Amino acid sequence: MPKARSALVPSAKSYSAIIVAAGSSSRMGGKVRKPYLKLRGKPILTWTVAALCKIPELRQIVLVTRPEDRRRAAAAARLAKLPKGLRISFADGGARRQDSVFNGLKATDPTSDLVLIQDAARPFPKLETMLLACDAARNVGASILACRVKDTVKRESRNSEQGALPVIEDTVPRAGLWLAQTPQVFRRGHIMDLFERLMRERPAHEVTDDASICELFGQPVALIEASDTNFKVTRPEDLLIAEAYIKLKMV
Repeated sequence: MPKARSALVPSAKSYSAIIVAAGSSSRMGGKVRKPYLKLRGKPILTWTVAALCKIPELRQIVLVTRPEDRRRAAAAARLAKLPKGLRISFADGGARRQDSVFNGLKATDPTSDLVLIQDAARPFPKLETMLLACDAARNVGASILACRVKDTVKRESRNSEQGALPVIEDTVPRAGLWLAQTPQVFRRGHIMDLFERLMRERPAHEVTDDASICELFGQPVALIEASDTNFKVTRPEDLLIAEAYIKLKMV
């Protein structure tokens, strides 16, 4: 029987993570962009970095930021008490999310087995589900955290005669529907090849998440069910929920 790996022995696996923190934060409002809003006295980005740092194989985090935010992002990352052997790199944000991610990918270590791509404002991914996603990506090539649709789904009518108010056209069966989250995990060479192909063959095609690029080119992506706490801080009320969650964990 093989011996259990000691926590003091470095893993042969090597992962990089990209944290995308270059968005406009338009839905949040205010002058401070989402990654730098405070939760219990620390920026949201700090909590996100700290969550990823729990992955034993993680050796690099690439922060994708606006150039003017780089110093602020570096300070937020340092507050996460980075483990030894983990380095922080930087890349500039692009015009679209996929441009930002591609810039981040190019800054990852070429020797990394996997790359995790994470929203800066999604600070509470569970370690267990991230490890499951990493295992799935090693086997399949790509995986994402996601949650099953629980509520009844309605499609609005495109030909509404009710003025500005949308009306229901029909009910969409929710069986088999999932809501995509992050981190999304890929074999590094696999996702680099697909991004380069996208930029070469379909440069005007816009995707809203990285798994969509795999779908576009017919590559499988595994679904790993995430916990309900893996929400994204998008609106002011989400800050209150995040504060309550942290307080609950500390009790």
